[in-house]
Parts: sequence; structure tokens; C-alpha cells
Amino acid sequence: MNERERNILDHLVVMIRWRRMILISVFCVCAVTAGISLIVPHVYRAHAVVYPPKEAQQSFGLSALLGNLPMGLLGVGESAVSASEFVPILQSERVAEAIAEKYDLKRRYRSETREELMIIMADKLAVELSREQFLNVSYEAETAERSADITNSFVQELDQALQERRKEQSGELGDYLEKRLARAEKEMVEAELAYNAFQKQNMALDLETQAKTQLESAATLYISLAELQIKREVMSRVVKPDHPQLKSLDIEIAATEETVDRILMGQSPTGDGKSEKQNDAMSIFIPFPKMPALGLQALQLMRDVEIRNAMYQFVLQEYEKSRFEEEKETSLVVVLDRAVPPDFRSRPRRGLMVAVAGGLSLAVSVLLAFLFEAVQGMEGENRSKLDGILKELRLKRS
Repeated sequence: MNERERNILDHLVVMIRWRRMILISVFCVCAVTAGISLIVPHVYRAHAVVYPPKEAQQSFGLSALLGNLPMGLLGVGESAVSASEFVPILQSERVAEAIAEKYDLKRRYRSETREELMIIMADKLAVELSREQFLNVSYEAETAERSADITNSFVQELDQALQERRKEQSGELGDYLEKRLARAEKEMVEAELAYNAFQKQNMALDLETQAKTQLESAATLYISLAELQIKREVMSRVVKPDHPQLKSLDIEIAATEETVDRILMGQSPTGDGKSEKQNDAMSIFIPFPKMPALGLQALQLMRDVEIRNAMYQFVLQEYEKSRFEEEKETSLVVVLDRAVPPDFRSRPRRGLMVAVAGGLSLAVSVLLAFLFEAVQGMEGENRSKLDGILKELRLKRS
């Protein structure tokens, strides 16, 4: 038999020799632990599972409004809500205070200060978030019914807190959009008035159509002028220069030339002969040299009107959305599993308590057995030292 086997057998001999002490110690400790577990009040933990609604994960209502708005308009934005945002809300003092007031927990837990109550409630509350964004909410209480009620109340307070946050944000956004809408309407009206003033000042209702009409009118007049000039040339060869028909043709040719000049150039070589009414009628024709500049100015003014009108329509639409978001009452928390009274207590776990106590007592008893065996086996000088120590201790006690 080698040394290792001899040591193992020596250990077994010691444990068998002291087996009565070891067994009695383990039995007594287990019995006492079992008795304590029967005295300790039962505690129950109810569970509820929640997650954000599908539309909330995609847009969260107000977040969609903010996300669709250009950064230059609002300067703010918000990402979609997720179940991870539920955790700090559930653990907030605002929710804890509402639950404590509803169930009179300060009196039940006999807490003297608010901070002590918050610590107790935080210890009893458990919030676990899964990878799939499902949130498990649980709370410990003295009875199964109360644990379920308080857990469900935490879920209700979570939804209420999210509702209040949405209304607050929607209200702030609505107030901003209301001011922005008034400014956009003012800018739109100013742009329309500026374009209208430009049209009145330059008689420019539709420059493209007017230019086309003027060209067609000028072409018609040029044809008429050419016919009159040919007719005069033919007549001048057969009649005298002072013939009335020849003079009539000269007057008609001069009037046609003046009209062509007014249409094309906006001026007349004999403008003094026209009445004010005729001049006003001819003023609708825009001089061709001014057409490019007026066209560019009209394009800029029309573009400004379109931009201001589009901005007004956009802000108006977002304003209506924000008001709708503020007034709607849809839930922001989907309850997959409501908390129900548990059938089994969560604490005390009697079997685990007895097993742990039995294991620890067994280890301590074995150590004591080897200690006692070592003391009994002392001889010579070591024995004398031990007797001296014990004697000294007895003297001090006496």
C-alpha cells in the first residue's frame, strides 16, 4: 500500500470514528434551517411580458413627424421608441411613487423615509429585456394577488408615462408649428402680392403667351404694311402726289408702322398723335428688348410663390398631424402576458436552504472531526503546550 492510499484510509478512519458527531451536527443544522424556512414569511413574484406596438417600433407617431420634417425647419428629431426605453421608465421614481401611493406601500413596508421606500421597491422590482425586445416585468409581494396587481400597475404606469411624454412632445411641436404656420402664411401672401404687383406694373399676365401673341400680331401687321406699301407704290405711278387716296394710304402706312413699333419696341415715332385711351390700350404690349429681363424676374417671383405655397402646405399638414397625435389615445405598450397570481412562492426556497445548510454543516463537521482527532493525538511537548493554553483560558474566565 502506497502513501497516498494510506492517507485516504486514515481520513476515512477519522470520519468514521467521528461519524456520530458529524451526522448529529448535519441533522441538527438541517432541522433548524427547515424550521426557520417555515417561519419566514412567504413571498410571491408575478410576471408580465410587454413590448412596443409595431407602429411604435416603426414610427412612434410623433417620431415619424419629426423624422419626416427637414432638419432646417425644426432642428430636432427623435428616433423610434424601443423596449429598452421602457426599462428606465419602469425604474423611475415617478412610477415608484405612483405605485407606492396607490397601494400604501410606505405603511406596509414600514419605511421611515422616501429614499428607504424607493430602495425597498427597487429590490422587489425586476425588469429583464430579451434580445427579441420583449420586456419581462415582475414584482415581489407578500401575497400572490398583490404581486400580480402591483406588477400590472407597473405596466399601466409605464403606458401612462409614455402617453404623457407623447402629449407633451406633440403639444410642444404643435405650438411651434402653429407659429411656423402663421409665418409661412405671411411669407406666402407677401410673395403673391409681390408677383401681383409685378404683373400690374409691367402688364405681364403671361409673358410666354404675350410674347407669342405679339409676334403673331407683328407678323400680321408686317404683311398688311407690305400690302399697303405695294398698293401705294402702284397708285403713285398712276395718280398725282396730292391725290386724296394716295394721302390716305400714307396715313394708313404711318399708323401701321407706329403700331408695329409699339408692339415690338414699345415706342412710336409719332406718339403725340394718340389719345390717352389708345396709349393705355397699347401698353399691354411689352417691348421685346425688355422681354428677357422681365421673363427672368417673373420666373424668380413665380418660383418664390411656389416655394412659399409648398412650405405653407407642408407646415399645415404637419400641424394637423401633430394635433391628431396629441389627441389620440392609442396604447404605447402591448401586453403579451398579463401578470396573474402565481401558484408557487418565489421565497423561501426550503429545499435549497436545507441543502445549502446541510452541505455547509457537513464541511464544518468534517473539519472539526479532523481538528479533534489532531488534538487527541498530540503527545509530548505539543500536548504540554495545549494543556497550558487551556489552563490559561480557564484562569482568565474564573
